[in-house]
Amino acid sequence: MVKNLYECTAEFITDMVNYHGANEPGPIQTALTKMQVSVDRLTDTMTTEQKEVLKDVENDYSLVDGETMRYYYKAGFGDAIRFLVDWGKQRDQ
Repeated sequence: MVKNLYECTAEFITDMVNYHGANEPGPIQTALTKMQVSVDRLTDTMTTEQKEVLKDVENDYSLVDGETMRYYYKAGFGDAIRFLVDWGKQRDQ
């Protein structure tokens, strides 16, 4: 029973995160659009060598952003699941 509750809770939380990730708020989309416009404008003024460096920066930023989100989601999932599964249990002190 507890294992089934744990699995259902994990699935629910994952579904909710995926839902919200697929339906980002307007301010996030606006910020991403502004950043892309700025990168495009900057790219228009750069040499080929500079464009390669900028592409590396964009890739590194994407990696950092993805790893940051993964870390917080993973930590948040663990906390949420422990809370939901253990909330009714008495703890030994």
